[in-house]
Amino acid sequence: MKRLSDLPRLVRLPLLLGGLVLLGACASSSFRAAPAPSVDRAATWVVAPLINNTATPYAGQRAARLIRALLAQRVTGQVLMPPAEPDAGGLPTDNGEAAEQAARGFASKQGARYLINGSVDEWHYKIGLDGQPAVGFTLTLVDIDSGKTLWTGAASASGGSREGVAVLAQKTLDRLITRLTGQ
Repeated sequence: MKRLSDLPRLVRLPLLLGGLVLLGACASSSFRAAPAPSVDRAATWVVAPLINNTATPYAGQRAARLIRALLAQRVTGQVLMPPAEPDAGGLPTDNGEAAEQAARGFASKQGARYLINGSVDEWHYKIGLDGQPAVGFTLTLVDIDSGKTLWTGAASASGGSREGVAVLAQKTLDRLITRLTGQ
């Protein structure tokens, strides 16, 4: 059996390029976000649990905790999360809008300036031989006092078969938070 290095250069190059194309086809992403708004980085921020539009339990809370960690690296003010609702067990009776309203109330009581909310629209491994991770998010930045939406963004991605869904989620959310904060 011949080794790749034993093949002529004109044969090796197309083989390598073909391999890179196949690897690139394993992962894809989509990213749309408004330009970074002018925000007070020293203000208090609240991250609401994201509405979970997936079949994965607690995906909204998991994403919100990632957002909190990523945002805290980029702003100088406090980044808070509302207290967790007790787990009632069983299936939820709403899609998370009640938790979002509770987060708005919490943000007002804390004197927060900004609220980040949104949704998790995909958080799973694709079915198939590779089991590729796939995530999708929407985020919105709201000014608490005025209720005005200051920024919106949406991103989704699928990764390679050796990548974890949490790693892909963190990378995807990091792109959104980078755009939101401009850093």
